[in-house]
Amino acid sequence: MNKQELTSSISKSTKMPKSQIASVVDACFSEIEKSLKKGQEVRLVGFGTWRKVKRKARGGRNPQTGAKLTIKARNVAKFSMGQHLFDQIN
Repeated sequence: MNKQELTSSISKSTKMPKSQIASVVDACFSEIEKSLKKGQEVRLVGFGTWRKVKRKARGGRNPQTGAKLTIKARNVAKFSMGQHLFDQIN
C-alpha cells in the first residue's frame, strides 16, 4: 500500500475528503521525521516504535568492479513492531 492508497482507504472508512486526510497523513509523517531528527523515539502503543540508530562505518565492495570501499557511518530509522501488530500479522 502506498500513501495515495492509504489516503483513499482512510477517506472511505471515515467518510472525510481525501484532501483533508492527505494533509493529516503528511502532518503525521512530518512530525515523526522531526522527532527522529531530534533523536527522540516515536512510540505508538500496540503498533510499534521508531528510533534513530547510528550505524558504524563498515567495509564493502563495488559489485561492478569488485573494488573494496568504506561505507560511511550514518543514522538510520529502526522500527520495532508492537505486540498488537505482531499478533495481527501472525
